[in-house]
Amino acid sequence: MKAPVLFIVIPCYNEQEALPITAKRLTELTDDMIARQIVDPSSRIVLVDDGSGDETWRVICGLHAADARFEGVKLAH
Repeated sequence: MKAPVLFIVIPCYNEQEALPITAKRLTELTDDMIARQIVDPSSRIVLVDDGSGDETWRVICGLHAADARFEGVKLAH
């Protein structure tokens, strides 16, 4: 049986400081789950910028550029 595709959705509001730490831990966890064949390698982490007033969106874009498993959604409010 094939491992399921996992989508982790993380709401982000003014998280520019915490997001790199969170992303590092999520990467470690998903790498481990993929290695143990618990989840499919096409699994994704979706970071939703919930109208942040800081540089959260820039951090999300940087994470996506560095690792395709990160996806970003920017909400207006």
